[in-house]
Amino acid sequence: MYRWLLTALCLTLTAPVFGEMYRYETDEGRTVMSNTLPREALKQGYEVLNKSGRVIEKVPPPPTEEELAERRRERERQERLEKEREEQKKEDRRLLRQYSSPDDAVRALQRKLRERFGTVRLKLANIKNIEGQIANLQKRAANQERTGQEVPESLREKMETQRAEKTALLNEIQQEISRAEQTREDYRDKIKRLEKLTGKKRSLPLTIPEEETAREELATMGD
Repeated sequence: MYRWLLTALCLTLTAPVFGEMYRYETDEGRTVMSNTLPREALKQGYEVLNKSGRVIEKVPPPPTEEELAERRRERERQERLEKEREEQKKEDRRLLRQYSSPDDAVRALQRKLRERFGTVRLKLANIKNIEGQIANLQKRAANQERTGQEVPESLREKMETQRAEKTALLNEIQQEISRAEQTREDYRDKIKRLEKLTGKKRSLPLTIPEEETAREELATMGD
């Protein structure tokens, strides 16, 4: 009986260990091998070894709060980029339906610029008319002063009114030119995108002769 128990005990002690083992490092930096996983190992990360002692899996420690936050930010960034890509695809399809080529978009821009600078030319003509009226009023006032007469208040008020109208028209012209510049910039972006989508370069200018003429006339306007 005792001989049988002794034999069984020897066999148990000398038998190879089957199954997986775990290797991890303690908080103190000590390497431990065990067939169980304490909470400490789960926190630090561990390695899984087979019966031959070879590493078959490496389990990293769970991510920190900072790492989780960074992953969340990265995921949100990727989602935002994907949304932007989808929106760009929709815009590209709309752009290609609207314009067959970059020059097609340039022609549309030129039409809008003609409208803008046509309005500018009309306002410039009005200013020239007002300047003529102001010159006549100033001449009348000068004649009265030369003859020793006092310039009527109504005449002075009329000149001030004409000057105010001129100033208002000049402001309106500047606003119209600013709108034209914004229109050009909007179309410039469209044209560049069409060049990329179609592989064609524009051959038409982004300016019109009417614009140059209007700017030259505006430069000659007095205060």
